[in-house]
Amino acid sequence: METNLVETAPAQIETVHALIFGKHDYIVSNVQTHLEKAEFRCSCTVVLSQALDYLKSNQPQLIVIGGGVDPHDRIKIQDSIKEWALSTRVVEHFGGPATVLNEVREALRKF
Repeated sequence: METNLVETAPAQIETVHALIFGKHDYIVSNVQTHLEKAEFRCSCTVVLSQALDYLKSNQPQLIVIGGGVDPHDRIKIQDSIKEWALSTRVVEHFGGPATVLNEVREALRKF
C-alpha cells in the first residue's frame, strides 16, 4: 500500500529580540555573543537612558539585566515596563555566561 506524503514547509520560528543592559561593555558583549549564537537578535547598552529609550521605542520581547547594574536602575527599568504596558520579559542575570541561555529560555517559557 502506497501512502502519499505531503511535504509542508517548516514552521517559521520567530527570532526573539533581546536588549542586554549591563554595567560593563565586555560583559554585555559576552552575553550578546552567547545569545546570538543561539539565534537571538540582540541590542546592547550600558547607559540607563539608552536602555529606557530603546525599550519604549522597540519593545523587545526580553531584557537581560546584568548582575552589576545598580538596584535603582533595575527598579526604573521594571517600573517603566509596567508603566508602558510592555510585554517585555525581564531576566536578571547574576551568574556567569554559561547560565544566561538557560535563564533566558526559562523566562520565555513562562511567557
